[in-house]
Amino acid sequence: MNRISTTLLFPALCLAWLAPATAQPAAYPSQPVTMLVSFPPGGATDLVARAMAQEMGKDLGQSVIVVNRAGAGGAVGTAAIANAAPDGYTIGLISVAALTIVPHMQTVSYGFDDFDFICRAYDMPVFVLVAPGSRFGTLDELLAYARDNPGQLNYATVGPGSLPNMAALDLARAAGVEMNHVPYKGEAPAVTDLLGGHVDVYLGTNAAATRYGLTRLAVAADQRVAGSDDAPTLTEAGYPVVWSIIGGILAPKSLEPAQRERLQAACERASASSAYQAALANLNVRPLYADGKAFGGQLAAESELNRSLLASAGLLADAAAATPR
Repeated sequence: MNRISTTLLFPALCLAWLAPATAQPAAYPSQPVTMLVSFPPGGATDLVARAMAQEMGKDLGQSVIVVNRAGAGGAVGTAAIANAAPDGYTIGLISVAALTIVPHMQTVSYGFDDFDFICRAYDMPVFVLVAPGSRFGTLDELLAYARDNPGQLNYATVGPGSLPNMAALDLARAAGVEMNHVPYKGEAPAVTDLLGGHVDVYLGTNAAATRYGLTRLAVAADQRVAGSDDAPTLTEAGYPVVWSIIGGILAPKSLEPAQRERLQAACERASASSAYQAALANLNVRPLYADGKAFGGQLAAESELNRSLLASAGLLADAAAATPR
């Protein structure tokens, strides 16, 4: 009886011992993915992220859950992405100033080498905006005044080192003018002072122009923006200045290649979806996809240009703090 029991049990014991060795890992993704967003809820970056998360979730077959980690010009959320486990279940959507501007102005805990670049997701060209009824009816009139009155033209942005501030510095350099920067902590107070006549011009987005009924004098884009065709590009006006607030998806460095490829494919298909395109059209934001390699290369080039502009404006931090790792 004992011999029979042992004979029957032996195959079962062998199968139990072999089971862990032959079990296959669950297909990626097998659980929801977290998308960290480096700005508060309700802003353009957050709303783009939610549209992207919804469409990527459909493609991945799992929910993509948006979690906001705001602060320090996007540096808080960007650091959180860098510090997350590289397991494919934490990604982030950022506005790229956190990588191309902020590290030149303050010490941050991350650098380019801490990320896998997944895709570029959107683009918001910077517009040169004035209040309705402004004394400046054209860009030429505005710059002529700036030339005749060095340092007297007041321009507003949402803060020192912001991408609109970089666009203004580049325009001033290209046009050979001096303008006085008046920084604000947000769009609403900047536009309030513009409408009240306390500043002459505001550099911001097409969404701001639409929301507040501002006049578009020009756009820092490589071509005129659909729906705002009356605004010439700065290049058309003779100033080769192209600046956009762009954003895209990052992941912590060292993703498995298959996970990275899966996320890139999901982002590409989401970017092309009619739902995503419609959501961004409602925000006056341009969908502008690029793969991870192109996205990372664009940011590296932009970072070097920003370093030069910040240095010329006296805004560059010390060399050790300003050098991306």
